[in-house]
Amino acid sequence: MNKIWKNYQKGMTAFDNCHNPTLQSQWVALKDEIGEFVREPNLSEIWDILHAAGRLLYKLIGIPLHLVAYPTVRKHSERFEEYGCIRSRRNCEGKCCKQLTVDS
Repeated sequence: MNKIWKNYQKGMTAFDNCHNPTLQSQWVALKDEIGEFVREPNLSEIWDILHAAGRLLYKLIGIPLHLVAYPTVRKHSERFEEYGCIRSRRNCEGKCCKQLTVDS
């Protein structure tokens, strides 16, 4: 669990340093996740919606509710450990996350 948490934190820090997590960007991310669920309804997309909603609420109230979406936390952690980006290989833009140095 500790390894998952550390990789998640490093991955999200790298992503957030590249893509500033504003209220608007978090709202757009939530809408995108809902759209993905509508196109392809499955449990994984529900966890992604909860994670995105939690990140939006974190911007509003400062409580890290996104961590409740553990399957998405684990998925981001595994991706970051495997190839240096929290996003899927298909969606990774490759312009920032891999280039960032994040302290261990």
